[in-house]
Amino acid sequence: MGANAEIGRVQQRAGRREEIGDKPNRTMSLAADIGCKIASGELAAGSALPTEIEIQNQYGVSRTVVREAIRHLAAKGLVTVGPKVGTRVRESIDWNMLDAEVMRWHLVAPGRRPFVEALYEMRLINEPDAARLAATRITPEQLARLGEALRAMADNPRGSNELIVADLAFHRIVLEATGNSILRSLGSMIERSLSISFSLSWRQNPQEETVRQHARVHDAIKRGDGEAAALFMRRLIESAFEDVIAALYVEEAGRTLKAFRDDHLELPFQGLSGETFLHD
Repeated sequence: MGANAEIGRVQQRAGRREEIGDKPNRTMSLAADIGCKIASGELAAGSALPTEIEIQNQYGVSRTVVREAIRHLAAKGLVTVGPKVGTRVRESIDWNMLDAEVMRWHLVAPGRRPFVEALYEMRLINEPDAARLAATRITPEQLARLGEALRAMADNPRGSNELIVADLAFHRIVLEATGNSILRSLGSMIERSLSISFSLSWRQNPQEETVRQHARVHDAIKRGDGEAAALFMRRLIESAFEDVIAALYVEEAGRTLKAFRDDHLELPFQGLSGETFLHD
C-alpha cells in the first residue's frame, strides 16, 4: 500500500471527525465550551462549575444536555461530580492529556504555549529514538510509503491540507516502522494536535527547507543509519518547534495590535510633548 493510501486514510479519519464536529450536537458543543474554559484556566482547578440550572439558563439547553456534557468532561478527567460539593474542576495532573478533544481545547486556548512546549518535548523524547529504530526495522513497503509521503510534501502547495496530511503520514510511518505497537498508537492519539501544530509551522519555514529536513531523515533511514536518523529527526522537530512558537507570536502580536487599534484608532493621540494629534 502506497503513501497515497496512507494519506487517504488520514484524510478519511479527519473527515469523519469533522462531520461529527459539524453536527448540531448541543451536548458536545456545551462540553467543548466548558472544556476550553478549563483548559485555558478560566475555570481553575478546584473551582466549582455553575449549577445545572445556571448552565441551562446560560446556554439555553435542557437538563439532560447539561448532565451528558458534564459526564463527557468527567470521563476525560477534567471534572469531578459529588452529591454535596457539586461539579468541580480537577487538578491538571488528572486530565487525560492524550485525549484528542482535550488536546484541541488546549491548542485553541489563549495561553497555549505551555501545552505546545509540552507536546514538542514529548515528541523530542520519542521520535528521534523512533527514527533510530526505524532505520533498522523498516520494511521495503514502509520505506516506499515514506518516500511517497516525502514527495507529496514537495509537490503540494505550502500550507495546503494535502501537504499537512503528507507531513502527518511521514511521521506516522516512521512510528509504524519501529514495529512497536505503543509508539504506533502514539501517532494516532496525537494526530489532531500534530495537524494543528504542523499547520502553524508550515507558515514560517520555507517549504524547500522543511522538505529538505524531512529528506535527511528519510535518507538516513533508507541507508540504515540509525544515529543519523535520530539526529536529523531531532533537528527537524526542534526547527518545527521554533516555527510554531514564531507563528504563535505573530498571532498574539496581531491580536494585540488589533486590540490597540480598536481601542485607540478613533481617539486623539497625545504625543510626548503633550500635544494632541488626530489620526488621519
